[in-house]
Amino acid sequence: MTIRSGMRRRAGRYSRGRIGGRGAAAALGAVLAAGTLAACSSDPTQEGAGDAGVLNMYLYQKPKTFSPLAPNNGPDQLVMSFIFDSLYGADGSYELTPRLAEAAPEVSDDAKTITVKLRPGLKWSDGKPLTAKDVVFTYTALADPETGSAQSGKFAAVEGAKELADGEADTLEGVTAVDDTTVKITTSRPAAGLPGLIGNTPIIPEHVLGQVPEEGLGDNAFFTKPTVSSGAFTFVQYKTDQYVELAANPNYREPVSIEKVYLKPVTSDVATAQLGTGEMDLVQVAPTDLPTVEAMDGVEVVTAKSPGFNRIAINQSQDRFKDVKVRQAMLHAIDRKGLVDKVLGGAGTVVDSSFYGELAPAGEGYPYDPAKAKSLLAEAGWDASEPVTLSWVPGQRDRDTAATVIQSQLAAAGMKVELEQVQVDALLSSYEDRSFDLALFGGGNYATEPSTVATIDGCDAGYPDGGNISHFCDEELDGLLERADGVSDPAERKALFKQAAEIEQAGVPYLWLYNPDTIWAYRTRLSGFEPSGMPTNELGFWDFANWKLS
Repeated sequence: MTIRSGMRRRAGRYSRGRIGGRGAAAALGAVLAAGTLAACSSDPTQEGAGDAGVLNMYLYQKPKTFSPLAPNNGPDQLVMSFIFDSLYGADGSYELTPRLAEAAPEVSDDAKTITVKLRPGLKWSDGKPLTAKDVVFTYTALADPETGSAQSGKFAAVEGAKELADGEADTLEGVTAVDDTTVKITTSRPAAGLPGLIGNTPIIPEHVLGQVPEEGLGDNAFFTKPTVSSGAFTFVQYKTDQYVELAANPNYREPVSIEKVYLKPVTSDVATAQLGTGEMDLVQVAPTDLPTVEAMDGVEVVTAKSPGFNRIAINQSQDRFKDVKVRQAMLHAIDRKGLVDKVLGGAGTVVDSSFYGELAPAGEGYPYDPAKAKSLLAEAGWDASEPVTLSWVPGQRDRDTAATVIQSQLAAAGMKVELEQVQVDALLSSYEDRSFDLALFGGGNYATEPSTVATIDGCDAGYPDGGNISHFCDEELDGLLERADGVSDPAERKALFKQAAEIEQAGVPYLWLYNPDTIWAYRTRLSGFEPSGMPTNELGFWDFANWKLS
């Protein structure tokens, strides 16, 4: 077994016994036995295990829908990255890379016109041509709230978006097909970051969905069983709660050698155990499972830095969370470095902002300081008798453990926290009706295009129309992000984003926890796999045509 990193080498960082330990190994041993017994069943994912043409991969939660129009949900996005293609993806440095597009977007000097050329000869899985009209159809559907789109806010800068959203237009004026391979986008204000904001959105087939009424398009049956796709694989079936079955797309833009993929929604413990038995080929590994994985024969481990981060949304539609001192107190109350050291075994980085890398404010913004947390809560007049509920979807060991640690540390600061494990549907519903108090989740990519922070912080990006689950609002932050988006000069953009990051940090829209390093383990019969820092692959990082099985 070897350890390597796709982004930077980390060999030797994980020493046996440092992460996890005997307790984790014993727990996995029990799961391993269960997994072996399960292998005797007629489960097709296990019948095909080890087959040269069949890949079994871990899916960290159960999927809900396969619609780009729906609110972002990690397991849905992972499945969609196999079956749908987008204009652009991202490379290991989180820079845009062409996928359906032939080259980088052409942005006019005034940043108000963007031209994208498609690769010639693109096809859908049914053999029909994939053209610029499909892009126009997709972007129009995404920009129109009547379709049920949760992504319409991303298109606010596009000409005609407001008229479409207000029901005063049937089309999105600013997105047109110049010819079969050329898409032209015009904006009502400078929007240099628009390709990074919308470029990774899956394109959907106009010839299949074009006659479906706009109203409720996102709920169309197509999105529970996509019959036509453009990605490396086609959708075969979702065996509820068991697996998503995919087959190679013969019309993909590059030959795909893996014939079938099963994406299996199981707990991380089961996934790691099945990696050991050969029932699973590719798994995202919890740091606590690493000692067990290290002991497996025929397994390789790779890591990548993640641009996304684990965080807790604070429901600021509730009066008790509106005082910024309360939110700052919670950050001071949580020992986030301790979480990284103990829960992740050091495989992560504490963050104090939604901005990534050098754009984030320097220094430790909210160090662990229980005394200061108590003081801030007292200044804010916090009512300690009123309990707070922390909700999350269970099944990932680091989040499960972090929730209990956070509960204890907030209690020490004077905040009574009750834990609530929920399923994805319930969590998303609580976002929509604003019934949650605190919600623990992770992911997101704000590295490729920093202005995308507006989609989770913007005053007009409240969930479900946008990704602002906390319903945070700071108009000065909004103004800076809009100014930065309208500037094409890199140095000027950077300066504006850094100002925005300072304001965001002071306002605490979320309880930022950490960027967890993404750890992947795979059977060595799989080659061509490179680790994605985003386990949901929503950036379009993986080149599936390079994946081979022996």
